Amino acid sequence: MKTMDLGTRATSSTRRAFSLVDLLIGMALLGTFLGSMLMIVARGSDAASEGISRQSLDVLARRALDRITSELASAGATTLDPNPVAPWGSDHLTFQRISGYSAGAVQWDEQGSFSLELDTGESNNGVDDDGNGLVDERALVYTRDPAGAAERVVLAHHVCELLEGELANGVDDNGNGLKDEAGLSFQRIGGMLRIRLSVEGRDTRGETSVRTVETSVRLRN
Repeated sequence: MKTMDLGTRATSSTRRAFSLVDLLIGMALLGTFLGSMLMIVARGSDAASEGISRQSLDVLARRALDRITSELASAGATTLDPNPVAPWGSDHLTFQRISGYSAGAVQWDEQGSFSLELDTGESNNGVDDDGNGLVDERALVYTRDPAGAAERVVLAHHVCELLEGELANGVDDNGNGLKDEAGLSFQRIGGMLRIRLSVEGRDTRGETSVRTVETSVRLRN
């Protein structure tokens, strides 16, 4: 019969104890590693979602701005109503485009207009009436021949009530030369018309993102 002395039994017990401790440490390290990886993946997913949300807003805003500039490309300076000069500018504009010349006289196209209206289901009350997480958002509307057939097209939804960085306090908060300008803003500077547009949206985390685009068009005399 084989016998095991006390030293051998002690060594075997120590090895078993070390093996259990090593296993527990390994499991703890693995758990920490997996937790870190999950956090990195989650952050990456959030960042990707936020990036997609911002990109979608950029596309929305730039498409609307492109349509505005296209319609205003040959607008006559004397046809603008109102005349959107500083310090207030305007959130709506009626205009006429030059369609051609006859016997040296300018021929004018039908009137067109840009304006903001409350988005569907929304009221101007500081509350999210339509449940989309946005408050008092507007729709950007283009109307062709407002005095006649009045063909209306909504160019963008979720336009901000006020331009990004602006507050309704009679002050030029965002430093662009206008006071209390709306999410759609027209400003005439001599023979140029400055156009600014802010749109907003919600990402998957429920965070609100705002994107602002702007451009200028030269008015026709």
